[in-house]
Amino acid sequence: MRKSSLILASIGTLLLLTGIYLAFFVTPEIVVRIEGEEVAQFSQKIFYFHVPVAWVSLLFFIIGGIFGIMFLIKFLIKREQSYDQKGYAAVEIGFLFGILVMITGVLWTRADWSVWWDWDPRLTTYLILMLVYAGYFALRSSVQEDSTKARFSAVYAIIAAINVPLTFWAGRLEALKPVHPVVFKISGASMEGPMLAAFLVSMLGMTLFAFSLFLMRLDLLRASEELDYLKEQVEVV
Repeated sequence: MRKSSLILASIGTLLLLTGIYLAFFVTPEIVVRIEGEEVAQFSQKIFYFHVPVAWVSLLFFIIGGIFGIMFLIKFLIKREQSYDQKGYAAVEIGFLFGILVMITGVLWTRADWSVWWDWDPRLTTYLILMLVYAGYFALRSSVQEDSTKARFSAVYAIIAAINVPLTFWAGRLEALKPVHPVVFKISGASMEGPMLAAFLVSMLGMTLFAFSLFLMRLDLLRASEELDYLKEQVEVV
């Protein structure tokens, strides 16, 4: 395991712990009026982690698409497949954090709307995105030949990444029912003070931690590939 991944994991974990402290013990609770009574909306604390995991998932889906493009370029020129593992690892990380998005989103929906699921356009577009990427793993498991699998996966990752901006902008349309506030607008940040600090710390911590997982997963994939190669050499001998 490379030293850089451990450093990123350590810094990311420290920032996430700081974000947890700021979110639960420093940031003020949002107060809403329900049936004439003011009620502290404690469920809003989920926001400081739901949005960072959503950002990471979309970021790595985009990175997976970029690696797909780089793979196809490399493969056409030099017949190299070095970017296949990177693209696969990026999509895996994106999908892992996507599952966390769904879990935290459902908890938030249950706390605020008293339902486990609502077919809100933003929730629906993200669910569709996750189903699309589930198809990516189904594709890789159904193709046996490595070169063909890598090419098909690269093309699929590129096409799937096109849905990411659509999912992102669906979460910013003011005409839709509000799920969570839009933090950064053209006019500036919509939060300030401890709330903005907790959000930014959590965002940075989650991003660094995700990149550390990406590097660790990449090391595992490379080690697995080297092990398979050694097994083939032993069988030949």
